[in-house]
Amino acid sequence: MLRRTTHLFITFIATFNIVACSTVQTMDSANQNSRVSIIVIHHTSADFGDSLQILTRPSSYPVSSHYLIPEPGDQSYGKSRLETYQLVDESRRAWHAGTSYWAGKSGLNDQSIGIELVNRTWCHASEKGVEPDTGARDRLCFYPDFADGQIALLTELLDKILERHPDVKPTHIIGHSDIAPDRKIDPGPRFPWQRLASLGYGAWYDEETVIRYWERFREEPLPLLNLQKALAAYGYNIDPTGEDDEQTRNVVRAFQLHFQPYEVTREMNRESAAILFALLDKYYPEQLDELLLAEAPLDSETPPESVPMDNTADLPLAEPEKKQ
Repeated sequence: MLRRTTHLFITFIATFNIVACSTVQTMDSANQNSRVSIIVIHHTSADFGDSLQILTRPSSYPVSSHYLIPEPGDQSYGKSRLETYQLVDESRRAWHAGTSYWAGKSGLNDQSIGIELVNRTWCHASEKGVEPDTGARDRLCFYPDFADGQIALLTELLDKILERHPDVKPTHIIGHSDIAPDRKIDPGPRFPWQRLASLGYGAWYDEETVIRYWERFREEPLPLLNLQKALAAYGYNIDPTGEDDEQTRNVVRAFQLHFQPYEVTREMNRESAAILFALLDKYYPEQLDELLLAEAPLDSETPPESVPMDNTADLPLAEPEKKQ
């Protein structure tokens, strides 16, 4: 019995040594970077309880995000202190972006971190009126402010994310509407992009540069084709057609929601053009010369559309989509 026990012990030790000798050795290569290059910010429209269920439970239309930040005063939250919830590890893919595009990349779930902020935006649909452009029911929408406590949690989270993923550029901290302008408007016109940028998170323009381009475009308005190419150079998914088509109006709306939320017209007016070129001047100056060279229209018989001299009337925003 003793001999058998000794034999089993020796066999165990030998096996352990073989396993120990065959473990994977780790040596970091200098030739690597983070898979994360984009941070996408959303709002949920639903309250915390519904949002948490939608983002974590199985469904026929599954959706998730890496982080969820509640808002104060939400009875479904049930805590006096706001806390950030991590729902998906950053090393794994969360299903938050859907069909999406930014700066030459599509299918952004593979390379982004998604952050949801509870913000109970809602719309009232008229029983009688319809929108003249689309024929859809006329809507009156309400966009609540984001609470200071939420933004404090968000900046704290962004700071840690950027420590782990330092390759994320300021122009790659964006909203859901930026990457899917044909179907999304979140985080909406009340999201404080300028405030975040002043704290070091995301992109914003320099006002003196905006003035310079605003004055320039008064005398030398650019064709719409140039402006479409400028929007594409900044990151948006837009086909330069030279026409004021629906895709252009959707992209302009997304741009204005981010950088000109006080005037969301879906029209590329002179102020919008000046802000766009101020951003390019700051973040992508190598592309300016080509973009500022006025191009002939694609159809030589059609005169190019240029930046209008006056701002156009506001158009209603689409109803925010509740995630499902």
